[in-house]
Amino acid sequence: MPQQSPKALLQKLFPPMLATLTEAPPRDGKSWAFELKYDGFRAVTAIVDSDVAMWSRNRLDLAPRFPSIAAALSKLKLPDVVLDGEVVVLDEHGAPRFQLLQQGDRRELYVVFDILWLDGQDLRKLSYEERRALLVKALRRAPSSISVSEQLEGGGDAALERAKKSGWEGIIAKRRTSIYEGRRSKEWLKIKAINEQELIVVGWNPSTHSAREIGSLHLGVMGADGELHYAGKVGTGFSVKQRAWWLEELSKDVVPKSLVKDAPRERVSTWVRPRFVVQVAFTEWTADNRLRHPSFLGIREDKKVGEVVRESVARESGVGSRVSEKETVEPVSKNPAKGKPVPTKSSPRKTSSSKSSTKTSISDSRPPTPDPRQSTPATPVTLTHPERILYPRDGITKQDVADYYAAMTEPMLRALRDRPLALEHWNDGIDKPSWFHQDVGRGAPPWVSSIETPTRTTGKSVRHLEVDRPETLRWLAQMSVLTIHMWASRGASLEEPDWLVFDLDPARGKGIEQAIDAALIIRGLLDHLHLPSLPKTSGKRGIHVLIPLAGGYTHEEANAFACSIGNAVTSKVPEFTMERALNKRQGRLYLDCMQNAYGKTIVAPYSLRAIDGAPVSAPLKWEEVTKKLDPKKFNLRTMPARLAKVGDLFARVFEDRAKLPELK
Repeated sequence: MPQQSPKALLQKLFPPMLATLTEAPPRDGKSWAFELKYDGFRAVTAIVDSDVAMWSRNRLDLAPRFPSIAAALSKLKLPDVVLDGEVVVLDEHGAPRFQLLQQGDRRELYVVFDILWLDGQDLRKLSYEERRALLVKALRRAPSSISVSEQLEGGGDAALERAKKSGWEGIIAKRRTSIYEGRRSKEWLKIKAINEQELIVVGWNPSTHSAREIGSLHLGVMGADGELHYAGKVGTGFSVKQRAWWLEELSKDVVPKSLVKDAPRERVSTWVRPRFVVQVAFTEWTADNRLRHPSFLGIREDKKVGEVVRESVARESGVGSRVSEKETVEPVSKNPAKGKPVPTKSSPRKTSSSKSSTKTSISDSRPPTPDPRQSTPATPVTLTHPERILYPRDGITKQDVADYYAAMTEPMLRALRDRPLALEHWNDGIDKPSWFHQDVGRGAPPWVSSIETPTRTTGKSVRHLEVDRPETLRWLAQMSVLTIHMWASRGASLEEPDWLVFDLDPARGKGIEQAIDAALIIRGLLDHLHLPSLPKTSGKRGIHVLIPLAGGYTHEEANAFACSIGNAVTSKVPEFTMERALNKRQGRLYLDCMQNAYGKTIVAPYSLRAIDGAPVSAPLKWEEVTKKLDPKKFNLRTMPARLAKVGDLFARVFEDRAKLPELK
């Protein structure tokens, strides 16, 4: 019997098995195996006598996209085999990052998690454990760019906790006795540690900084009713080149009015025919079905518009599972003249922007792959004069600063991603004048991300740098940026702070002891109000006390609450004041509540300070806030070891989110 071609073999075994989203790992942990969830391109591969075919879920040919993976697969010493896996790129911590895959990183890996066919035998009716054993044996001598997915020990809760700590998207639970089914099944469950969603681009708002760029993208998602529903907009995570590319590309798809239900009425919005699918990270869905704090990750070339549905909760199987809403896809036919997919005739739909019925055309054509999306630097960021001394009394060089940022990458990215920043540069070291940098404009390389912040008084905007990748931190070291100041709000929700802060600034000639007294008094008051709080050093003599906020508060509300607390404290403690004028403080500690206003910043956690010893702004445990507290102990040389010992204490700001009580 002649062997089938790889494509014929894939056709025979398609479609691939899909997992169902759940809120938590299954309770019966012994019946399940747990694997890390890989954030990349799903790829089902057939190999017949070194001939390779690699398909996405939608039968998109991936071999030309990932030629190095295809070449490695062709070297497998197997007569005929079909593998199921994910093409990924790992970051410096070993976690997969879809952004790196989108940016053309050549360090691609093919992580295989199942085997469907081997040596003429269909394996799909075997149990997961049987297939897994065959897979491990088949790939025991595979090239280095091909590996078997990692299994996690210790049960579902432990597996999910590891995924969270390692920055992975989540885990996959697979019933040990499950067969391989070509459908979405509850025998495979996915549990997310980080929220990501595929969404449809339905329009854009212009940049207020440049007429050649978009400012944000409007997003939609298909609902169970077959309608395209509005999901919010994303304005962060883009490089300058990406913003320009999006404007040029979307201008080809403009329609006279929105094709989306519940779309906002914004005069500056331009609406388009849905053609692009993008991947977006976010913190949660709001009550009105909008994304909170979304950040652009990349284009999904392997997904069709009609497949993009929001996953919703279903409680039927006893595992608290979520399933995708019913998919409604418009039929698509080929235009023989141009070879492009065009929508066939369909029944009219009503849109929120029109009283009469209109036809909504949704094409499933995949987007092109333009160069501007390759936004990671083609070569590593180079440090010029790495030997330059920035801290003369300590002998700390530019290279030392770069090494510090590299060691602190994970917590710094967690704190700084999707947040407008202001930067302080010391090009010639801390003994020479510094310069302050807010609007990055043309001063940053084209691959860095930025966030536009409108100025309330003038209507103009400032383009702030966003730190969303390790290369940006290294670029800050190259630019001798020692101190990073950050907003309390994010690019996608500039009006909603994530925390309110009390900035405790000791009087001239006083030490941190004065700030410690104030911090403990404020903590006692907040404890009485049942509010969580987090202290951190400013890196010098001051202390910041932060209250993590639930979503929905404005800067004005945060400012008013902080100042109410400040007034209560200063009225009872004469040694503290809210007087802004230095000459009127008369040796008293300044309790600053005004850093909660729109556009105000605080020194970022783990940021260096430009004074001898290279101290950093260090998040603290409350039991460390005593008279023995020495802020200089937390510095460039000691902080990496402290992080390894106590973890990222600032992460609590994103976990212990509180609602503010009404003060009488």
